[in-house]
Parts: sequence; structure tokens; C-alpha cells
Amino acid sequence: MNTAASPKTARRGAPHQQRSRETLELILSSAAALLEEVGFEKLSTNLICRRANLTPPALYRYFPNKYAVLKELGERLMSRQNAILQDTVLDASDLSVLRDQIQHFLSETIRVTRETEAGGWIMRSLHATPILSDVRLNSHRQVSRALSARILDQWPDLDPDRVFQSSRIGVEMGYAAVEMAFDEPDFDQSESLRLAASMLSHNLHELIATTKST
Repeated sequence: MNTAASPKTARRGAPHQQRSRETLELILSSAAALLEEVGFEKLSTNLICRRANLTPPALYRYFPNKYAVLKELGERLMSRQNAILQDTVLDASDLSVLRDQIQHFLSETIRVTRETEAGGWIMRSLHATPILSDVRLNSHRQVSRALSARILDQWPDLDPDRVFQSSRIGVEMGYAAVEMAFDEPDFDQSESLRLAASMLSHNLHELIATTKST
């Protein structure tokens, strides 16, 4: 992939005045509403401008293209999702308790995503748009590092590299379960999360047990 030819996704500076901040939020809320109506493939800066009642130059003061708008929406959603881990207790000493804790974490992640306008569509756009993949990957790595630190605080004798790899795989599996809640709405969500939490808790428990025994 020729990165030099890829669209820029960086926002053009941070607004300092109240009116500028309001315009930025208007652009983002308009884009989120359009995502739910037309999807990310049909989303365009012209559509956003019409919905926000702005001229294209006004939008381009903040974002160079629609991908930069999607990146901002994605980073905000990932930040809300990641904050849930701070309030989540993980106790691997009891497998059933750990499963319930992970299931609660996944359920809360879905709740926050549903409460975010176009949350499901934002997740899909990050997954399906290659130039936005770093938003998702960086977020997942951040959660994996935080999870690894949490585990190593409780079991400092574990191998940090192995803990991070296990955490990274677990985060991907957990996020897949969250995405499934939006991609497969006919599935029993509680059962899907229970199954995912059961696999994740077992893997974490096995990591700790096998590492401590070697």
C-alpha cells in the first residue's frame, strides 16, 4: 500500500473558541446521524455539509476528508469503551467469578457503544476501512497493555511477553463478541457473551496456572 497516496486522517488542529468547538461537534453529530442512514461507504463531506448546514470550506477547516471525521468518531468511541476497564475487577483465582466479571465488561462495552450515536456503524467503519485500522489496533493494544499490567500486578512472576500476547488475543476475541452483538442482532446476546466470557476466562486461568507451574 502506498501510504503517500493515502488520504490524510489527521484533524486540522484543536478549536479553542466556543463557536469553533460547537461547529466541530455539529460536524461530528451530523456525520454520526448520516452513518446510521447511509452507511460509511456512501458518507461524504458534501452530505455532512448539507446536514450540518455548513459550506465545504467551513468543514475543511477542521477535517480534510470524511476519513478524518470517521477517525475522530472512532477515537472517541474507543476511548469510551476503554474507560470501562478501569472499573472492572478481574480475579483469576475463581474461574466462575472471572467469567462473570468478563461478561459484565463485555456487556458494558456493548451498552456504551449503543449509547454512542452510530456506535455500531463507527465500529464497522474502523474494521472495514484500511486507512482507519490503526485507530482500532492502537486502542486494542492500549487495552491489552492495561490488562497485562493488571495481571502482572497480581502475579509478578509471570512472563510479561506471554501475558501481553495472551491479553492481546483475549482483547481481539472479546471485541469480536462485541461486534457480533451488532452484526448478528438475532443472536441471544446474553448467551453469546457468556460463551465468549467462558473462553476468555479459561484462557486467562490457564495462562496463570501453566506459567506458575513451570
